[in-house]
Amino acid sequence: MRSPITIIKEKSNNKSCYFCSRKTSDMRVYKNEHNQKIKVCHLCVEYAERRAYRKV
Repeated sequence: MRSPITIIKEKSNNKSCYFCSRKTSDMRVYKNEHNQKIKVCHLCVEYAERRAYRKV
């Protein structure tokens, strides 16, 4: 069972960048090391690829 804090955090991150929390319409979807889908803005794409996140 997930805690209410986790659920709130997941909902708030749906429209913002996983790394910098910017809210843009140009988001790219990656999978992290736990196979969770994360959204990354165009400015943080290079950082996501350096961390070996897989593009979905």
